[in-house]
Amino acid sequence: MKKYFLTLSVLFATLPLLAQAPYTCVTKGAVLEYATYNEEDKVESYSRQVIQDVTDLGGGNYDFRISNSTISEPGEKGEGDNAFVALGEVREGAAKIAISGVDGSIDVSASDPGITMLPNKLAVGYQLPIGDVRVSMEGFAVVATITDNEVIDREEVTVPAGKFKCYVVKQVTEMTMMGVSAVTTTKTWYSRGVGVVKSETTMGNRLVSRNELVTFKK
Repeated sequence: MKKYFLTLSVLFATLPLLAQAPYTCVTKGAVLEYATYNEEDKVESYSRQVIQDVTDLGGGNYDFRISNSTISEPGEKGEGDNAFVALGEVREGAAKIAISGVDGSIDVSASDPGITMLPNKLAVGYQLPIGDVRVSMEGFAVVATITDNEVIDREEVTVPAGKFKCYVVKQVTEMTMMGVSAVTTTKTWYSRGVGVVKSETTMGNRLVSRNELVTFKK
């Protein structure tokens, strides 16, 4: 049960992707690899994103595809395991990822489509959309209520992939599955032209998961 709450908390935190040179990567062939650390601060897994089939529609608008997979170590050759493809788009300075039906096991619908969007221009204190997101994942029905979604800081952060200037977004999500509820707080660092650089998820005062960008190649 715990793994589903953690998986979904990261999913909801990373639904928003920014834009201008959008705060997501739209460079065809770019590779982003992430390390996921557990609550003992040990590497639990690695994952890879590859930007595919970018279509420049003009005016700062794009359509693109992102392949996602798990890998055993950074730089690993081949496609990796558990691969799936998500569709992304940038419209009028905001970007989103369509993950509905990914790999046939995840279906996402939002009561307010704006929940998946972040505006082009951000500032500390900016309040982002809140609301309900309903998810079906591997046969489990989940209702997630985003109760807090705010830009809380702007800072330069250093991760294995390098040093990045970021906005920090804090998102509080209450998830209910099979009558069990859990509240997670996720802080996510977004960098322009890259997307997610780092994220930390807590339950109460306990850090339960951390993700960091370990490789970024354009």
